[in-house]
Amino acid sequence: MAMAQGLTQQQVQGILENIDGSGLIDAKTKQLLHLAEKITRHAYKVTPEDMDALRAIGCTDEAIFEAVAVTALFNFMDRMADALGAPVENLQQMVAGMQ
Repeated sequence: MAMAQGLTQQQVQGILENIDGSGLIDAKTKQLLHLAEKITRHAYKVTPEDMDALRAIGCTDEAIFEAVAVTALFNFMDRMADALGAPVENLQQMVAGMQ
C-alpha cells in the first residue's frame, strides 16, 4: 500500500526498520504503526490507554478503527496463507499489476 502511494521498497523497509526515526511519515502514522505492531504481536495487551494516547495526538475513532481493522485483516490473511501453504513470492508485483 505504501508503495502504491509512491514510496520505494527501500523507503518502506527503512520505515519498518526504524519507525520513529523516519522522516517519511508523520507522528500520527508512526503511532498507528506502533499500534499495528502491538496488535500483531500482543493483541491482548492493547489497552484503553493506547487508544486514548492516539486520540490525544489527533487520531479520530474512525482512523483508529480502520488501523485495527486493516491490521486484523492482514494478520488473518497471513495466517491463512501460512496455514494453507499459499505461495507469496512476487506478491508485491502481483498487487502492482492489479492497479
